[in-house]
Amino acid sequence: MNALEVKNLIVKIGEQEIIRNISFVLPEGTITALIGPNGAGKSVLLKTILGLFPYYGEIKIFGENHLKMLNFVGYVPQNYTLDPILPLTVFEFLKFSNRDKNKINAALKETDIYELKNRNLVQLSGGQLQRVLFARAILNEPKILLLDEPVSETDIVGKKEFYEIIKYLNQEKKVTILITSHEITIIHTFAQRVLCLNRSLVCVGSITELFKEEILKQLYQRDIFVYPFNRPNTNTNE
Repeated sequence: MNALEVKNLIVKIGEQEIIRNISFVLPEGTITALIGPNGAGKSVLLKTILGLFPYYGEIKIFGENHLKMLNFVGYVPQNYTLDPILPLTVFEFLKFSNRDKNKINAALKETDIYELKNRNLVQLSGGQLQRVLFARAILNEPKILLLDEPVSETDIVGKKEFYEIIKYLNQEKKVTILITSHEITIIHTFAQRVLCLNRSLVCVGSITELFKEEILKQLYQRDIFVYPFNRPNTNTNE
C-alpha cells in the first residue's frame, strides 16, 4: 500500500509557481530522501502535505484525503523559533502535544535525550533542540514522518546517532519517512528511495538506480561527484 500519493500537484505563492505539476508515491514502510538545491520547493512540499499551503492537484495519505489523515503524520521543521522569555522545560514543552507521561518518557529515550527532560528549552544547543522536536514528532506514534533538514544543527557524531534513530523507527516500527537533506554523501547509506525536486520533479525511484552523477548534475545544475559506496543491508519493503 502507498503511504502517500501526490498527483498533479501545483503550488503557487502569490503569482510564483513553487511546485510545478509533480506526481509521485511513497510506498508504505520506506525511507525516501527528498533532495534538491536551495529554493527547489522541498520545504513547501512538506508543508503542503501538512495542509499549510493551498494547492491544485491531489494528496492522499493511505488512500484518503491528506487533511483527514494528519493525525498519522509527524513533522520536524527545518527552523523553530523559541520565545526566550518563556520558561518551558523539555518535558513541559512535549506535554503540549501529548499529556501521557509514559509516552513522553518513551519518546525522550528513543531520541536519546532523556537526560534533558528537565532542561529549559532556551538552554539547549541547536542539535539538542532538533532532538526535542524529533521527540515531539514521534510522541503520537505516527505512521509517516516528514523531516525537514533534521540534522542541520547537529555535529558529525550527532548526525550518525540521528540517522540510526531514523533507521530504527523505519525498520522496527515500520514508519514511512520522507526526509529532506543536503547530506547527499550520507543519505544513500540509509534511504531506499530518492525524490529529486527542483520546482518540477527531476527523478523519483530507487536510490541505487538514480543516485548517479549525471542525474545529480541535472538536478543541481553543476557537477556533483558521487563517491563509490557499498550499501548496507536495508529493509526496502519493495
